[in-house]
Amino acid sequence: MNKKQFGEYTKNLNLKRIHTGSVWTEGPCYLKKINKVIWSDIPNNRMLSFDFKKVEIFRSPSNFSNGNTTDNQGNLVTCEHGARRVTTTNQNNVITLIADEYNNKRLNSPNDVCVHSNGTIFFTDPPYGIINPKRVEGFPGKMMYDGCYVFKYDPKTKLLEAFITDMDRPNGIAFSLDESNLFISNTGDEKYIRRYDIDKNLKITNPIEFAKTDPDYVFDGFRFDADNNLWTSYGDRVACYAPSGEQIGFIKIPERVSNVDFGGIDGKILFITASSSFYMVSLNIKGAKFK
Repeated sequence: MNKKQFGEYTKNLNLKRIHTGSVWTEGPCYLKKINKVIWSDIPNNRMLSFDFKKVEIFRSPSNFSNGNTTDNQGNLVTCEHGARRVTTTNQNNVITLIADEYNNKRLNSPNDVCVHSNGTIFFTDPPYGIINPKRVEGFPGKMMYDGCYVFKYDPKTKLLEAFITDMDRPNGIAFSLDESNLFISNTGDEKYIRRYDIDKNLKITNPIEFAKTDPDYVFDGFRFDADNNLWTSYGDRVACYAPSGEQIGFIKIPERVSNVDFGGIDGKILFITASSSFYMVSLNIKGAKFK
C-alpha cells in the first residue's frame, strides 16, 4: 500500500533542471512570503534565488553558506561555514547573529538547521567547512570544542545548549509533521538517520536508528510531507521513507543529491539541490509546513 501511495505522489513528476554551473549546491529554502526559493552554492561562496521566472544571485559573498530554513516569522535562517556561525536575515535583508561560539570556543561549521513552532532553533555542527578533503567549503581551521554537536538555541533566553553530543558527523535535521519526533542524519563513519521522541519541553528520549545506508547512498538533508513521510537525499536519488522507516520509493536524479525542500504556492513542489545543479519536481503531496 505504501509503495502504491508513492506512485500517487509522483505520477506527475515533470523533473526540471532550473540552473546548473555550480560546484556543490545545498540548502534549498522556499520563502513563502515572496514566493521565491533560495539555495547555497557553497564552493562559489554565493547564494542563488529563483522566482519561477529567472535565477539571480541572492547573496555574494555568502560566507560559504550551507543549510537554510525559515523561522516562524518567515525570516531566513542560514548556516555559514566561512564565518562558523548561524544567522537570520529579515525582510529588509538585515543579518543578525544567532550563534558563533559555544563555551567561548568557535563553532565548527554549522551545516543544517530547523526551527520548532515555539521558535527554538536546532542546528548541526560538523567540520566540513574547516576540514574538507573533497572541495573548498569555507576556510581551513581547527575544531575548537573537540566535538561535532547538535545545538539548541533559545531566542528568548539567548542560551545555546549542546543538545546531542554522541554523533561523529551530524548533518541533516528536521522535525516530523507534529513535532513529536526529531530526526538527524549522520554522515560520518556510520551513515544513518536517527529518530528521537521529543516532548513539548523539548526533552528528547528513545533514540533509535530510523534508517541506515552506505557510502553510495548517503542521507544528507531531508524534509517531511503532510503525510509525515521523510524525503531525503540518497546518492543520486531522492528517497521517500514512510513513518515506519520503510523506503516506499525514490526519484532518480541525474546528479548526486544533497538536500530538498517543499515549496510553491500550494506546497507541492519539491526543490532539489544536486551537485552542480538545482532541480524541481511536481508532487501530489504537500510539504509538512503547508498542511
